[in-house]
Amino acid sequence: MHLLVLSILVAGITCRGCFDADDKEISGQCYKFVNQKLIFEDARDWCHYKNPITPSYLAYMHSQFVANFVATYARTAFGSNDAVFWIGLSRERNWMPWTWDNGYQLGQSWSNFDDQIKQNYVVEKVSNAKWTTVPDNSTNYFVCSYDPTDPPVFAPPTSSKSTTTTTTTTTTRGPTTTALKGTGTPPPSPTAEPQEVLH
Repeated sequence: MHLLVLSILVAGITCRGCFDADDKEISGQCYKFVNQKLIFEDARDWCHYKNPITPSYLAYMHSQFVANFVATYARTAFGSNDAVFWIGLSRERNWMPWTWDNGYQLGQSWSNFDDQIKQNYVVEKVSNAKWTTVPDNSTNYFVCSYDPTDPPVFAPPTSSKSTTTTTTTTTTRGPTTTALKGTGTPPPSPTAEPQEVLH
């Protein structure tokens, strides 16, 4: 049985090649299995910005065949028959549509959910390749995906903390003084002409 499943999976693999020999390719997508447990947002950011091979998305799956393929490799990559891992499917609120990390919406024609869809973030089970939902702050393994012929490009991440420096210039009849507000230190003085020192 396992040999038959593996044969079918190998037949579905295309030969364009992933950027990393450890990544697995099927149906034009490469999948990177990350043996690290993170919350959903951190896993997504890892795929977008920290993947050492290329920017990628949390895993996108467009068919049951692909979901089975990914679950089969995840079992080995994560060393567990009962692990779950993040895929790139989520929704903002429980009444909103499911959207993949790459921007595609989950279509009406195919779904892989088991009966647990109460939360807004999706994991796939290694045991049966079915999806279930969990809170976004649970930590799980994750899988990234990318198209080797057209990997995504992301703008640099932005920090929620911003620093603003304000410069104030005051002009009097004497020399000009410039101070940086909030630093408590004056800016370096401009090069002054040497003054003669008397002893």
